[in-house]
Amino acid sequence: MNTQTIILLTLLSAAFALILYLVVRLRGKEAELTSALISPKEDQLTLDYIKAATDQSLYDRCCKYMMDKRPFLIDDYTLQDLARAMCTNKVYLSKTINKFSGKNFRQYINYYRIIYSMELYRGNTSLKIQEMSELSGFHSTTSFYQSFKTVMRETPREWCSRVRRQRLNSKTA
Repeated sequence: MNTQTIILLTLLSAAFALILYLVVRLRGKEAELTSALISPKEDQLTLDYIKAATDQSLYDRCCKYMMDKRPFLIDDYTLQDLARAMCTNKVYLSKTINKFSGKNFRQYINYYRIIYSMELYRGNTSLKIQEMSELSGFHSTTSFYQSFKTVMRETPREWCSRVRRQRLNSKTA
């Protein structure tokens, strides 16, 4: 996702959460004025929507933060560090990351490292795989290979070869 898409998703999530909040508030005032009863089931559904929008908003903020600030390049960056930056607690943040990305925190960080290593390589195709690994924050080339294959479904060597071939083909076309 590019930065503009992340910003747009964040704004839409925040707007959705605000609308739902206002609907709940309006329903509360309406109930006070007319003594009409709203079923507990409807209230729970509204609260569920607000929670889902809030969770989505937190996840979107995390993604934007990762793309803009690149904290994954910091050696030994922790879930607690990200939770502090997001002004939340690490248990809630961890559950949110798991829910929306399907990854644990370490996998989530490594995903951004892999994306960054690919950006580096596209900018300089003479980079060696070990250099890509080091520059993107991995402690070992082995963990880089494993993470890369998990994210991209091919090895770094295969991916780099494909990128080089595509560049050659585009120059000859």
